Amino acid sequence: MKKLYLILIAGFFAILGSTMSKSPTLPLYAQSLGLTKGEIGLVASASTVTGILVNFVSGISSDIYGRRKLLKLSGFVFFSAPLLYFLAKDALVLALVRAYYGIATAIFVPVSLALISDIFPEKKGTFMGLLSSSTLVGRALAPLLAGTLIYFVDFWIVFLLCSFFGSIVFALTFTFPETEKNLEKVKFSFSSDLLLLGILDASVYMAYQSIETFLPLFYFLEGKAWLSGLILTVEISIMAIVKPYAGYLSDKIGRVKPIIFGMGLVSSAMLIFAFSRSLPLVILGAVLFSLGASISEASIKPLATEISKLKGTALGFLESIKDIGQALGPIIVGFFGFKLGFTFVGVFGASALGAFILKFKLRHQK
Repeated sequence: MKKLYLILIAGFFAILGSTMSKSPTLPLYAQSLGLTKGEIGLVASASTVTGILVNFVSGISSDIYGRRKLLKLSGFVFFSAPLLYFLAKDALVLALVRAYYGIATAIFVPVSLALISDIFPEKKGTFMGLLSSSTLVGRALAPLLAGTLIYFVDFWIVFLLCSFFGSIVFALTFTFPETEKNLEKVKFSFSSDLLLLGILDASVYMAYQSIETFLPLFYFLEGKAWLSGLILTVEISIMAIVKPYAGYLSDKIGRVKPIIFGMGLVSSAMLIFAFSRSLPLVILGAVLFSLGASISEASIKPLATEISKLKGTALGFLESIKDIGQALGPIIVGFFGFKLGFTFVGVFGASALGAFILKFKLRHQK
């Protein structure tokens, strides 16, 4: 269990630092540089655009060369990327910094999940949920901590603290066990099942990134970084609490039912955000989203490792598809506005869920 604890601690600090650098820091910092909402959406998507390629490459590389080497690389990026914010004075440089930062999470997320699956194959749903919760605890604390530091000090203290947290992650990766390392195992086939899971994952993170990027810019939250940070913290705290239980439930009753229920909540939450005209509605949308995302995600990732024997490659492929959605979310909402943008995200999730249900029913009719 010591191995699990070290991975959980690394996950906590990795996501704490990376989330502090963008929520609510990134939109506020970009706004202070004079960027438009459209430019902010593009900058916010830069790190996830990197992930579209890097996720899959890191996953398959971890199946070939082992998990630990890849995780060490991600730790170095977590440490070095925040320091580059001091060089960002316009949209282009800020986007490049975000793209570089994206390498860290694009490696860490699929490879660490694959490592958990390697070590605990019989309880992977539960322990993947624990890893997700450890990262979500960091994600929950990050907006409130970053928003408070920005309010009382300035942006520079956030960037330095993010780098310090990254150094902890880098040090911990040297303690991780080595697992997969076999060139002969790399025979990956793209199944329609895995692609559909990736689309579901994409719809969840399309929604999440849209909320994270633009929640601080709702008109009744403008100038209140602490309040937007608090709402995001509450949202993510719910996810951190629910996810291990959802993972345990997934191990017991199967993956399909939790995915259907969770995705239904996610789509409903997006429609609430689209038509929110008050703070209580925003809070309701955040609660529904956090419940739906945690329930569905606790089953999507384990199901992917059951579809393909190459767990790192499968999770990397899933993360790449997910990042396409995550990158598109802020762009769609940024250019089409809150009402139309959030509505599109909700409808996209509902459509992906419909395809998943149809495929499941047809399979059971055969």
